[in-house]
Amino acid sequence: MLRTLHGYLTRDLLKATILSLVSFTLVMTVLAIIQPLRKMGLAGTQVLKLFAFTLPIVLSLTLPIGTLFAATLVYGRFSQDNELLASRASGISTRALLRPALVLGAVVTVLCLTLSNLVAPEVAAIAGRAKGEVRGFVYHRLKSRGHIDHSQKRRRYVVHADLVDADNDTLYGVMYAQIRDPKPSKDPNKPPKGGGVVVASASWAYLEFIHDGSGPSRVVIVPNEPSIVRLGENIAPTLSPDMGTARLVLPLELPIEEKPSWFSWHKLLATLAQPTLHSEVGRKLESIKQLICSDLLAKAVVDAVKAGRPYGELAKGDETYHVRAPAAEQNDEGEAVLAATPGPDGKLRLVTIEVHRRGRLVERVTARSGKVVVGPSATTRRPHVSLTLQGEVTTVFIGPEGERPPRRGEWGRGEIPVPAAVSERAGQIGLFDLYDRPEQFTQNRRIIEDINELRTTRIPRLRSALIAELHVRVAYGLSCFLMVAMGAALGTIFRGGQFLSAFAISSVPAVLVFAMLLMGREMIRNPDVEAAYGLAAIWGGIVAMLLANVAVYWRLGRR
Repeated sequence: MLRTLHGYLTRDLLKATILSLVSFTLVMTVLAIIQPLRKMGLAGTQVLKLFAFTLPIVLSLTLPIGTLFAATLVYGRFSQDNELLASRASGISTRALLRPALVLGAVVTVLCLTLSNLVAPEVAAIAGRAKGEVRGFVYHRLKSRGHIDHSQKRRRYVVHADLVDADNDTLYGVMYAQIRDPKPSKDPNKPPKGGGVVVASASWAYLEFIHDGSGPSRVVIVPNEPSIVRLGENIAPTLSPDMGTARLVLPLELPIEEKPSWFSWHKLLATLAQPTLHSEVGRKLESIKQLICSDLLAKAVVDAVKAGRPYGELAKGDETYHVRAPAAEQNDEGEAVLAATPGPDGKLRLVTIEVHRRGRLVERVTARSGKVVVGPSATTRRPHVSLTLQGEVTTVFIGPEGERPPRRGEWGRGEIPVPAAVSERAGQIGLFDLYDRPEQFTQNRRIIEDINELRTTRIPRLRSALIAELHVRVAYGLSCFLMVAMGAALGTIFRGGQFLSAFAISSVPAVLVFAMLLMGREMIRNPDVEAAYGLAAIWGGIVAMLLANVAVYWRLGRR
């Protein structure tokens, strides 16, 4: 008879669990995922794909809630219909009747841990490799709204197109802008610096989509004969004249980001042991290595200028650049700043860059000042050198027939490979060694400050997030079993067979657990709060739930 009752209860539990799980999952997906994604401009097919990618993590959240609700409903109805009373009269204890719910709770616990630690991270990784989604996002947004407005850190990117030809990756009637907010100065007495706006327009432009694993996917907009307007400082090498073009590099990320909540259990432990494995920290260290590369190059240029000789190690394709200057110094940004100085005869000696093509001088550019800078390439994200001249810039072209009339205006060259000697020295620096012993590799104050900021701010925050995620996952997995056990027991005690009463009774333990888990996670992430308090909050809810289960089952055992 007990086996028959267990089979009857198990069937009802499975039916109620499936129905409640479908309902809760659809509601949570629509409210928490689909609507925000559609607001971002994704097409219907893209939303469906991302729904499939995020379904495992949603299921890990709704599965225990659905099972809790089902257990409360089934056992409440079992008690309300006096089936529980009849079973007791037959000599079957209440705790024996609760075994199917306990088994279901154990199964749900295993499923939730598997989904959150194995399945969801793997699906998220597949979503991250779904590179075509970025292309679809861009074209759908341009077609449906006529523009893209994207913000990232202190930069804002705005792109407008009158007509979109997605088949040929071409835009017509293009206008785009990059807006950079000023960077606050560490000295309160100094104003912010680095802000500005660059606006460009062109009759048409083609798009390149780059996915190389070195950061977020990037969209490169290459216009045809653009008109460029600058307001403020020269804000970024990603939008600067180079061989008559002005390319805008638009970094985009899919809504699924690389956060600890999407990490597998193994990756959580590995990142906690070695924070440099985290992509954000790794990219920051790579940018610091670029600063070191810039530092080394700036030193080489300054040394050449002080020795009275040109620096001629810069080359791009068949062009070689010879940098000459009467004075040069290295600033805190790791840049070589070139400057004109008065000569013995009182005439101003200008900064000069000579362009040689296949060993023959073809171009000579002079100006009052200039810079040699190493930064991330707009397209490949690898270090590259940019040359810029400012102030009374004059370009003289030299051909077989002689010099042509000089041209005045801005001059710059970008995407120049870093000299081999400099890149080799920078490449010998390991990321972990750079993080552990920065003073051994550089004396640049900015680089050391950036690494100290990693040590004191970013890495501690990352560690806190990883520790919080580890504890929350384990605690949440255990709470699944405790919640289902509590829901079934409360259903038998309070006869919660009606829908509303079952929902009210089952929501009490769920709200308690979620509130304590979320509060504990935020407390651990807060650098101003001791991590022990956050851990106490996370595990306090589990302990409270465990004690409540012990008390309730002890009461049921006395019946």
